[in-house]
Amino acid sequence: MCKLSIATTLITLLAATTAPAMARTLDGTVSDPDGEAVIGATVTASGTPSQTAVTGADGRFSFASVPDSLTLSVSYIGFDRTSVSVGPSTSDCTITLTPAHSQLDEVVVVGYATQRKVDLTGAVSTVSPSALADRPVTNVTNALAGLAPGLTVTNAGGNTPGYEAQKIRVRGQGTLNDAAPLVVVDGMTGIALSDINPHDIENISVLKDAASSAIYGSRAANGVILVTTRHGVGSAPRLTYSGNVSFETVAKRLNLVTDYADFMEIQNAALVANGQAPRFSQGKIDEWRNDAGKNPTIYPNTDWQDHIYRNPSVVQNHNVSVTGGGRRARYNVSFGYINNPGMIYHTDYDRYQLRANLDVDIRPWLSVGTELFGYIDSNNPSADNATAGGDVIFGSGAFNTVPGMTLYDPATGLYGGIQNPEEENVSNFNPYRRQWFYKDEFPTRTRRTVARLHATIRPLRGLVIRGSYTYNYWTRREEHHLTDRDLYRFTADGPVLIREGVVRTYIRRRNYADTFRSSELTATYSLKAGEFSLDALAGISQEYDRYENESFLKYDLIDDSMTSIDAATTNGNIGGNYTEWAMRSYFGRVNLSWDDRYLLEANLRADGSSKFAPGHRWGYFPSVSAGWRLSQERFMERARTWLDHLKLRASYGSLGNNSTTTYYMYQSLFSTQGYVLGGTTAGGFAQTVLSNPSLSWEKTYMANVGIDFAVLNNRLSGSLDLYDKSTKGILITLPAPLEHGTAAVPDQNAGRVNNRGFELSLDWRDRIGNVTYWLGFNMGYVRNRVTRFRGDVASINGVYKIQEGRPINQLYVITVDRIVRDQADLDYVQALVDRNPGYFSTFPRPELGDFLYADANGDGSLDNDDRVEIGGGSLPNLTYGISLGAQWKGFDISMLLQGVGDYKVYYNNQAFRFVTVMGQSLIKDITDNAWTPENPYDSKYPRLRNSANGMNNIASDAFVHDASYLRCKNLQVGYTVPRQFTERFSVSNLKLYASFDNLFTITSFPGLDTEIDAGVGYPAVRQYSLGLNITF
Repeated sequence: MCKLSIATTLITLLAATTAPAMARTLDGTVSDPDGEAVIGATVTASGTPSQTAVTGADGRFSFASVPDSLTLSVSYIGFDRTSVSVGPSTSDCTITLTPAHSQLDEVVVVGYATQRKVDLTGAVSTVSPSALADRPVTNVTNALAGLAPGLTVTNAGGNTPGYEAQKIRVRGQGTLNDAAPLVVVDGMTGIALSDINPHDIENISVLKDAASSAIYGSRAANGVILVTTRHGVGSAPRLTYSGNVSFETVAKRLNLVTDYADFMEIQNAALVANGQAPRFSQGKIDEWRNDAGKNPTIYPNTDWQDHIYRNPSVVQNHNVSVTGGGRRARYNVSFGYINNPGMIYHTDYDRYQLRANLDVDIRPWLSVGTELFGYIDSNNPSADNATAGGDVIFGSGAFNTVPGMTLYDPATGLYGGIQNPEEENVSNFNPYRRQWFYKDEFPTRTRRTVARLHATIRPLRGLVIRGSYTYNYWTRREEHHLTDRDLYRFTADGPVLIREGVVRTYIRRRNYADTFRSSELTATYSLKAGEFSLDALAGISQEYDRYENESFLKYDLIDDSMTSIDAATTNGNIGGNYTEWAMRSYFGRVNLSWDDRYLLEANLRADGSSKFAPGHRWGYFPSVSAGWRLSQERFMERARTWLDHLKLRASYGSLGNNSTTTYYMYQSLFSTQGYVLGGTTAGGFAQTVLSNPSLSWEKTYMANVGIDFAVLNNRLSGSLDLYDKSTKGILITLPAPLEHGTAAVPDQNAGRVNNRGFELSLDWRDRIGNVTYWLGFNMGYVRNRVTRFRGDVASINGVYKIQEGRPINQLYVITVDRIVRDQADLDYVQALVDRNPGYFSTFPRPELGDFLYADANGDGSLDNDDRVEIGGGSLPNLTYGISLGAQWKGFDISMLLQGVGDYKVYYNNQAFRFVTVMGQSLIKDITDNAWTPENPYDSKYPRLRNSANGMNNIASDAFVHDASYLRCKNLQVGYTVPRQFTERFSVSNLKLYASFDNLFTITSFPGLDTEIDAGVGYPAVRQYSLGLNITF
């Protein structure tokens, strides 16, 4: 409260009736209930026009010219909005903010505006800065898992530094095409979450329904993620350093067969099971067993995981920011540096990033500003071998090794191959070769530069006009020079060369560039008359994007040390292309409120895209929503002793998706073609793609009903949402008559998908003595179904199936009836053949120890028609997060648990299979539990056969696993040194902390990690971090 006495107030009222209002200065301080300064709070002074200030490092604000009597309104994320009246005799006041124990009173960011959560009529979740603070986060996407209901984060592509491939889905997979949400950073699109320094983030909002997302129209069908970065404050300069050092280890190691004598015996048994001759002699088996590890270089029992993983990998993350300003100018400048050597050797990564946000008030009615940021990335050129599709581990990588290999001999500094001559010509792969595939001296360089200029004009009371222009340029340069090493066999007489490390030299360069430009103009008008309030928005925007790539390849360098293209003598492939698109948009929104009880919002956006033919370029996306704050009604007065907030809301609207497979699908495409005319070949063109000028937008129609509440003096708050989301006009390829020729058939707007689900979030915050504690829970559940596709015709891609009435990419495999364990099972197999001699005409007839597959449709024959649908699609149906923490004096502790449920995945690769392959690793968990004549009844898995007979490795439900898990995403302990001590050293804040990421995972999934796709070479990591935050 401002410090005003009753007498002062009476004098103020009297003076107001007898004298005109005079302009004067006004200073003040904004603090929290503990007396700590609130930095960055927005203070608005009423008047014509209104004025705005931002509190500095000491919580102070100042207005140079205000009327004698006015009202100050203060807002800051995480606190209730507070308004106080100030009289003419007050020149300095103190305003204490109340923490928003009820999240309903938080100020949240929405499209082109901010609103109190209590006034929202749409489904919006927020991620506060405290959820990311003091975590060793270098990629925002990965940190969001478990922080908001309905938000699914998968890490299918792995964690290779600089190539992280996390995917975000909001309310499930709503289309058969691109389902990524739109990301908007400080009003700018065309930026990925991975581009942003997490330490620069002020707030994240997730817009999930049509009411909150429709203002973004054609790209909002899959949700919108709004990111607001930190801006300057009007105060003396404040320097902040935030840094941490993390020690990374592999979260889960495979249990490999590393005893080479056992390995040879298992391989022999698998060959014999097929009726093949054993490969390894008993003499060689005895040699290894008798050595018993005395000569590990000559008789190795190698676990390749000891060679390709760092233990630990030490990651550094340093950030420095300077914030400050005066009455008219405010700035925030930050610099960040990340050094990650990579868990796998030769995946090292560095990033330098810079951001500068500047706001200048030129006049009370005119302000300008800019947001500038950029980064420079440097990746080891071999790093992409550890990404999705790479082969550091899978493919020709580490799995293509055997325990009988000496991968590296530190005594001689030489790299090895096969030590057992009986395995020669089967495996001479050394995983080090895949890591050093290219010369390290030519790193991959990636750069992004983003500049946004904006201006704000307040010509009339309540009217604000904003304009902005954004330039976003991204480029990547790759240069590859092949390299290799000699491989040796180590003997008692010294190393023997078995493969010379000679490769055909070449230079390959790839250049990529993307240029994105956008401009935007908006006007907002606010009016309040008694109990009625109106907020209106109108705007226009235009975007342009051009992506281009080119590549050059030349072989046979005159000298391997030369690095120019002209130093190579043989031409290779040369290619390049570009694509471009443009979009123009008109949009508007109206918010109406009566007595803060009855809320109404309407949105409309019109988008015109060059991706569609003239006549089909424009899409229109309206939405309407309403809210009713029951807790403000008179008939709820008796409940106010325990009910603090209760609001019902509902919304309906349409959204769009213009993500097509190509930018020119509405046009006919041609390529060069040679024609023979009169015995002579003449150049010409041939049509390669048929046109479809009727292509148009995918449209999503979403209905949402929700309830927000707070009870028990705001200690318990939460929300519940139910939604129905239907996407129509999905671009799919339909069957075409043969008469269309050899040209590809274009997609058509023919598919439909429906998602239904609910979301729940609960938050409990309380204090016991000096201990403040909190507990949060959120969950989302969604069911996905294709409602229109190709009629009864399914699309089957391996083990995945798309069909009407089923989830997207449902698993479609044959089922296992049993393992044939004994004579009784063999008699059962014979009975099946007696009833139908052709019973096993499609799948092999099983013998002892083999899988017997089930006749699922009961037609008396085993064939592909016996495949069954399993699971709910390629994403988990259930996601949830649990957060808890406590503070006592300067100490704090917090934990984030995150998990998924109702999730089936297919996992059949080199890390989990029921065959042996010569020259490749074996998984001990499988070999120890496979059927053998000595263990016919307690086995979990079938008999292991050599890969020449893959009858037990057929795509079946034996490879379908429950991928549900509960993961400790983060555990953190910190201590903030009291200010009365740090102020002696001109330090306003000093915090030390320890953080533990991916501490444990509870799951029955047998693979490397439930989130990482089969075949991805970079493992999930566990982090142990020590950090420091200090502000001067």
